[in-house]
Order: sequence, then C-alpha cells, then structure tokens
Amino acid sequence: MTRFNKANKYNAHKVYSELCGRTFDSRAEAQRGEELELMVLAGEISDLQYQVPFLLCQKPNIKLRLDFSYKKDGKIIYADTKGVLTREARVKLAWLKEKFGIDVLLTP
Repeated sequence: MTRFNKANKYNAHKVYSELCGRTFDSRAEAQRGEELELMVLAGEISDLQYQVPFLLCQKPNIKLRLDFSYKKDGKIIYADTKGVLTREARVKLAWLKEKFGIDVLLTP
C-alpha cells in the first residue's frame, strides 16, 4: 500500500493498493478492500464491487456511495468502512434501509 500525504477532515489519507489496483479514501478502507480481494481469490466471495452508488432522493439530489458489495453464499452483502460514524451517515444508512431494505455491514 502506498500512502498519499494530503489528509481529509477526519485525518484519513488516501492509500493506493497494488493488490486491488485502486486508490482508497483511507488506510482502513484499503485494508478491508485487500481482505475482500484475498477472499475473492480464495473463492469465499464473488462479484466484488467498489464504490456502489445509491440514489436516495432526486430532488434534492441525495446520494450514498457504499465502499463494497459482494456475494457470499448467494446473498449480496453491502459493506462500508467508517472511522467516524457521523449523524449524516446514520441518516443516509437509515434512509437506505427504509427505501431499499438494505442493511449495511459497517467495519471500523
């Protein structure tokens, strides 16, 4: 993993993962992405996707982007890595559950 210098307001640094071939918004997200990539290689999960978008409302335009989705035992799992679970994030996750019936697996 390669870490970039500039941090965001929560002191998270962007990190490039050679295993995944992409840049992640934080070290924790990169580590989780690499864990999931290794699980794909081991055949434990499939259909790993990054930055999965959801439109919660058209007017005003409110979106939520989850870090990962994948299939495990035929079931789609949605996951997000949160170092800080803000009020806005809690509201959007509740909205996602109400609108689409999707539960999100949160990892620190």
